[in-house]
Amino acid sequence: MARAALEGMYYAGELVIHHKVRTRKYYDLAERHITTSVLHSPEPNATEQDFFDWFVLRRIDSIGLLWNRPSDAWLGIQPSIGSGFKSKERNEAFSRLLTNHKIVEVTIENMTFPLYIRSENLPMLEGITKQDALSKPHVRILAPLDNLLWDRNLIKELFNFEYRWEVYKPAVDRQYGYYVLPVLYGDQLIARFEPEKHHQNGKSVIKNWWWEKDLHIESSLELAVQEGMQRFGKYLI
Repeated sequence: MARAALEGMYYAGELVIHHKVRTRKYYDLAERHITTSVLHSPEPNATEQDFFDWFVLRRIDSIGLLWNRPSDAWLGIQPSIGSGFKSKERNEAFSRLLTNHKIVEVTIENMTFPLYIRSENLPMLEGITKQDALSKPHVRILAPLDNLLWDRNLIKELFNFEYRWEVYKPAVDRQYGYYVLPVLYGDQLIARFEPEKHHQNGKSVIKNWWWEKDLHIESSLELAVQEGMQRFGKYLI
């Protein structure tokens, strides 16, 4: 009950997270850390519909491309009044954003449902598409809570890659491991691995590595993985 009360006050803006010790959060009054002009500024969204439009647009922008379907990407923020954010409200928000040219529909080959991008980001998407066609693909390591991974069903549809964060599962129920990171190579999710840090000497190692099934592993891919892991290792230092 105490945790629920603290989290409720945090989402209401009455508390802030002052610091953390491992997984334990320490809260403090927001008024001690946020200026009065900001803390008590008027609500920027005049109506609940304005809030939903802002909410949907923000989440599309956070991921880059998102569809109008039930998704974990819509979790986390609810209006202070009203019935909540459900399919009806989501559909209406998408309709308003399309009418007002705030978002653009994008169709993907072999995908049943369209995706949507913020209109302002369309030139960026077109530029990246042209650039990627000319550049050598690189390996990137994704964190389990990376924005790209918010919608697991979308990831499966786009990349044919099934991913679940198993940190809260009992060890016997895990398919892979406690903290497993997906590996992005160009426009493919090619593998996942479980890192482990040895607290005695401070070294990080790869505990397990899983290539995706039916993946053709060429020397260029192996080299890209090595370079990507070296960059990742430097980032962890």
